[in-house]
Amino acid sequence: MSYVLIEQNLEEEDEPRFIYAELDSGRREVRRVEFYPNGLCFAYGGDYGREEALSPAPYPEDLRTLNRPGEVTARAITPAAFWEIWGQAQERPDGFMGMFA
Repeated sequence: MSYVLIEQNLEEEDEPRFIYAELDSGRREVRRVEFYPNGLCFAYGGDYGREEALSPAPYPEDLRTLNRPGEVTARAITPAAFWEIWGQAQERPDGFMGMFA
């Protein structure tokens, strides 16, 4: 497994500010946590289900190819950092999507 953090500095409120992802050996998402500027948090995969919301496309080996200066920064993170965020997501309400569970 590998772990990624994507930080987005986008103007849109409906786009996540931080995306944490756990990737399998094929670099496809297994779990993902999104934090939005308005405080909402959404988690996908694992205990949360909703695997259909995970990206089917593999992440590039070189995460720098996702970077757009001033807009998007992608980097590898440690497993411990991901699991800390995953634990925090379980303590937060799942926002709008929870209405449809």
